[in-house]
Amino acid sequence: MNLPFLDRVLIVLRSAAVGLLATGADLVALGVLVDGFGLSPRDASLPALALGIGVQFVGNKCFAFGDRSPRWAEQGLLFLGVEALGMTANLLLFDLAVTHTPLPYLALRLATTSIVYFGICLPLWSRIFRAGGQSAPTEGEGA
Repeated sequence: MNLPFLDRVLIVLRSAAVGLLATGADLVALGVLVDGFGLSPRDASLPALALGIGVQFVGNKCFAFGDRSPRWAEQGLLFLGVEALGMTANLLLFDLAVTHTPLPYLALRLATTSIVYFGICLPLWSRIFRAGGQSAPTEGEGA
């Protein structure tokens, strides 16, 4: 199914808003773990990203795509697959950035997660969630 252009733009805008909320949760967690608990930015990266992923799933399913299907488990597994790829990319990019640049770690997190979000995650999420709760096509149906 092909959505009209305006509907696709609205999904991107809503998903970006969810992304901002998830990024905020990630940054707060990262800051608290580093500055509050004394973890290194590298050690705090994984748990902070995990919190952001939870916010991303619920926000994208329910708000950005308006997917009201009962396929939480199936979509959750697919989403986790995309997020495993995204998390790996985030961890590698962030590690490279904090290792090879003198920029502040929070600014680096914003840059690296933005690259992964728009380049990997959002395009793949549109294959998992269907606007209006429509089911994803099964094998043999058109995409």
